[in-house]
Amino acid sequence: MFRYLVRRFLQMIMVFIATTLIVYSLMYLTGGDPIQALAGEKPVTDLQRAQLTVKYGLDQPFLVRYWNYLTDLLHGDFGTTLTGRPIKDILLDAWPVTMQLALIAILVTIIFGVTAGVIAGIRRGSIFDNATLVLTLIVIGIPSVVLAPLAQYLFTIQWKLFPTTASGSPTWYELVLPGVVLGSLSVATAMRLTRASVSENLRADFVRTARSKGMPGRRVIGIHVLRNSLIPIVTFLGVELGSLMAGAIVTESVFNVPGVGFQLSRALKTEDTPLVIGIVSVLVIVFLVANLIVDLLYAVLDPRIRYE
Repeated sequence: MFRYLVRRFLQMIMVFIATTLIVYSLMYLTGGDPIQALAGEKPVTDLQRAQLTVKYGLDQPFLVRYWNYLTDLLHGDFGTTLTGRPIKDILLDAWPVTMQLALIAILVTIIFGVTAGVIAGIRRGSIFDNATLVLTLIVIGIPSVVLAPLAQYLFTIQWKLFPTTASGSPTWYELVLPGVVLGSLSVATAMRLTRASVSENLRADFVRTARSKGMPGRRVIGIHVLRNSLIPIVTFLGVELGSLMAGAIVTESVFNVPGVGFQLSRALKTEDTPLVIGIVSVLVIVFLVANLIVDLLYAVLDPRIRYE
């Protein structure tokens, strides 16, 4: 296990460096003029441009700037935005909101998606199974750019069940509808994945053996079927949790949720390159850690899996 963790950490470091280098290159080499983006529509004099270029280190070679960024990052310094605000403060304000939103979305996915998938897998070919298949096809076919405004119109304007937008410090109630919208797309995928996994394991030899020994049906499903069906589901939920922690740009923008996705969207619109790179760097770490946790859970769910 120790050797496996060492290898994974080395892989994570290489992936982090490669990903941040690509993002850093794209933002600084193809991101336009950061000095003009800071000034907006106001003209920038040559003296102001020279001062800002030195202040933000834009006069240094590209690799030197990237190395300085990595060394600052190792010391916990994410830099400052073009407006002078520390990026760490923005992340500290936005991250708790995104964590609340992600928690609501993942609970919706587990309660509705996984549960319905288990029932559909057990009762394959039933009316419930066919209805959930049709429903998941409909939900998967609706993009979030359509689903979020539609839910906002129906549940906040037409029926007035939830607030239209979130406040600066949103409450759990204000995040319920955005969380359900964010989780609904995951519900459809989790439902289909769970159904397929449960259906496959119900036809496995170890299930027939357990039933031939007289084991009750609930025990067969609870111990043998569900446990063996959890591996692909945990994989999906782990990756999905990383995505949800990254925030959803569309959902957070539509409901004005001040989370990570909202800040990333605003940074892209204003061409705030340091903020974009800082947020993406943290998101890469979140994805890498989520994948590592999922891999370690495999050994818990299936004792046959050993890491060396």
